Amino acid sequence: MPRLTCALLVSLVTTLITQTVRGETVPAPSRLRWSMDGRLGYATSWTTGQSYLGPATGLVGGWTFGVPVHVELGAAYHVGSIESATNDTLVYWSRRRSVFVHAAAGYNRTILAGRLLVRPRLILGSFFIVDEAELGGAIREGIEARFAFGPGVDFLYRFGALHAGLDARALFVPSHVAAPVGGLFGVFGIER
Repeated sequence: MPRLTCALLVSLVTTLITQTVRGETVPAPSRLRWSMDGRLGYATSWTTGQSYLGPATGLVGGWTFGVPVHVELGAAYHVGSIESATNDTLVYWSRRRSVFVHAAAGYNRTILAGRLLVRPRLILGSFFIVDEAELGGAIREGIEARFAFGPGVDFLYRFGALHAGLDARALFVPSHVAAPVGGLFGVFGIER
């Protein structure tokens, strides 16, 4: 986590120093910009296929300041898994799914004349895991929260106000240290 923070600060300082040495003027901070995008993808654990993950869809709203620091809030629904078994006397089924709610902060870096945006960020959030099971007519339901944090990076190609690209993330779940989560999402959205 400290390495990501250092990398963001070094990138910001290097950009400002390079512009000053070249005699370029640092642009005045522009107005606050907002973005909204949808995400569609897949998340899994690298070491154990956690049953509350799998295919996912979500929404993210963000704000970019003139610096260009970006903050965002988002949520993603993970389909999870369903298991079932029956015989002549017993019926069993179990379903686990989750919602990942997060806040993130990062730094926007543009290349290719501003068309390609690379946004490394630090993500803090929680998986809210819904667990339902039925065994012999008895139904059990529960929900648990699992804190998660880690780095992520967006690669977005801009088409005017629209953008599309990829969101890659690696999350660590302290309550399950041996099961870090990796996710890859397609991103489609708008920025104003």
